[in-house]
Amino acid sequence: MDQDINRYIYNSVSDYKVVTCNASKVFSDVFPKMLSKVKFEPKKYNLVLVKPNLCGMYHPQLQLLECTLKYFEPLAKRLVIGETDSMGHTPEKQFRRLGIWNLIKKFKGKVEAVNLMRDEILNLEVPSPHAIDHLPIPNLVHNCDLLVNISKVGTHSRTMLTCALKNLFGLLAEKNKYGVYHPLGVDKVIADLAKIVRCDLNIVDARDRVIVGLDPLSVDIFACKFVNLNPLQVGHLELVSQDRNLKLNEIMNQIKIIKI
Repeated sequence: MDQDINRYIYNSVSDYKVVTCNASKVFSDVFPKMLSKVKFEPKKYNLVLVKPNLCGMYHPQLQLLECTLKYFEPLAKRLVIGETDSMGHTPEKQFRRLGIWNLIKKFKGKVEAVNLMRDEILNLEVPSPHAIDHLPIPNLVHNCDLLVNISKVGTHSRTMLTCALKNLFGLLAEKNKYGVYHPLGVDKVIADLAKIVRCDLNIVDARDRVIVGLDPLSVDIFACKFVNLNPLQVGHLELVSQDRNLKLNEIMNQIKIIKI
């Protein structure tokens, strides 16, 4: 990998902070405060890629995406909403159906909605893989200055939890994700993805709450409570913690929850 390996390490005190707030407050003016509380440090960016879960089962509220775009629009030279095809949907179909096209009109050409399958696809090597040694990742994902991961917490038949880390699955440049990757073990593929894709900011729609954090693992651990899951029973959370040379319960004990 040609990027600084430190980019893929979550080990600071700030990384383990998770902020939660009532959604109605977030949709007014609390969003910047939430980012400040997790020690997110905004700056000017050439390219910000926002990855909401649009082609999966659980779609974050449009208002949450709008808050995110409003925050980053003055900071980014290029601001992109990106998604890949799934077996059931294309991004273009979902951009229309979920109101994304209408939303970006408010930004008067400053925000793009892109099918990442049409981008240059890189075959990235996975170090010490659990399931597969190379994965197809769009160039925009690999080379963006900031990746913002927006998911909605829910349950999943294969992985138990779908949230921030599971949303990485939607960055795979493969329409037949089910046929290609499910036989390998979805939890293992998610853990492999977490080794080559760094989410700089993770935002979760948790029904009437919003969760924000720098570390997708910490965010997912906290999000488990909203769907009555024990994090210790979620395979990909265990694998990602192992890849950090930590036990999952050790990370669980380090997480600091800040309520606004």
